[in-house]
Order: sequence, then C-alpha cells, then structure tokens
Amino acid sequence: MSVQADLRNLAIKDAKNGDWKQAVEHNSQILEIDPENTNALNRLGIAYVQLDQVAKAKKTFKHVLELDKNNKIANKHSEKLNTNQSCNAPAFSRSHFIEEPGRTKTVSLFRLAGKHVLDQINVGKECELKMKNRFISVEVEGVYVGALPEDLSFRLTKFMKSGNKYKCLIRSCNQKNCEVYLKEVFKSKENIGTHSFPPIKMALNPLSDLDEAVVLEENIPVELVDTDNDTEKTLDNVDSNEIE
Repeated sequence: MSVQADLRNLAIKDAKNGDWKQAVEHNSQILEIDPENTNALNRLGIAYVQLDQVAKAKKTFKHVLELDKNNKIANKHSEKLNTNQSCNAPAFSRSHFIEEPGRTKTVSLFRLAGKHVLDQINVGKECELKMKNRFISVEVEGVYVGALPEDLSFRLTKFMKSGNKYKCLIRSCNQKNCEVYLKEVFKSKENIGTHSFPPIKMALNPLSDLDEAVVLEENIPVELVDTDNDTEKTLDNVDSNEIE
C-alpha cells in the first residue's frame, strides 16, 4: 500500500473518530504529495468546518471548485457555509451497517418527502418507524422522510405488534432516492424461529468501502468504490448503484 493510500485511510479514520485536528494534518500531508487531490481537499474542508475554521473551509471548498466546478461535495458544503446552514459531520459507526442474513435488510423508501427534506438527511442518522394503516412511515427527528414498501410494511407490522423491535438508520440519501438499513434488535418469544427478513444472497462490498463516502456525506448507495488514485466520477455519470 502506498504512503498516500495509508494517509487516506488515516484521514478517514480521523474523521470517523471525530479527531479533526489530526484529520487536518493527514489530509494536508496527502496534499503535499498530490496538491490537486479533490477528495483530500474535501475532507480537509470538512475538518475545518468541524473546527469552526469557516474561512479556511470556504477557501478549501473554493479551491476544489476551481479544480472541478461540478464537484458535488464541494458545491454542497459551500452552499451550506454561504447560507449559514449547519454542516455537522455524519453520524457513523463501523458497526452500523453490518449485514446479518435474516436480521438485517437495506431497502429503498417509497413516497419520499420533498427535496428540501432529503437534502438535510445525513448518512447514519437514526430513524423512527411508525405503523400506519397500509405502510410504515420513516421519520428522522419527527420529520417524515418516506415509507417502507407495502409488502415489507405488512410483514414488519405483524412482527412489531407481536413484540419484535427494530433499528432503522439512513444508509444513503439524495434528492431522488433514500435507502435505510433495518435491523432486528429484539425478537419476541412469539416470533422465535421466524426470520424478520428472509435471507437472500448478499451483494454488498465490505463496509470499509463505504467509509469515504460517509465522511464526505456523498450519501449515495454502495456498490463500486474508487480510491483517490482512480479516475473520479461525479453523480452525473454513475447510476444509482454506484458510489465514488
């Protein structure tokens, strides 16, 4: 593994641990090697935001846009900074999205909320499941985000009414799609021997592939991950199953 790749992994780990000063250091070291590395610049900008060094953050994101005017991450954070919106780091833990056949499921929501709501949703945010007549709605801090598919809603409603409990986290979110990660955290005696989610073939990459996208708040589904040394893609030239 190259020095740059080692530094990248350290920078991502710093961000996940909330060690923003160290994140500045490691990303700065990457930029000494590769001054036009937009991923490192974006991570640096986010670290500056978390350290309340807004002027440096704005300058860093501006530099990214000088290198790549269509960079979605820099545009997103620049807009938030220029309009005094909150730029909180995403809630994230490596244990959040571990797949367990029969006990976990990643699903796309239906009946999505408006773009103004979806734009504010961060990866890793915990959701509340609320049973309705024909579906289960998903809310974040009391704000409606979307609904589980009707067939899954029907299944989980029966389990929830008979004592099962579930955890729900935002796995990815953009203006057109929102995915949640569901996990059975308690099985009632009545449901012993029954899977909450019938096991299917898993096709997800290891969770480590998700790390950088979460740190950068790219918020799109996991399938293919490029490293800093790869040709960088924008959201305009990847489909809904790809990730930077």
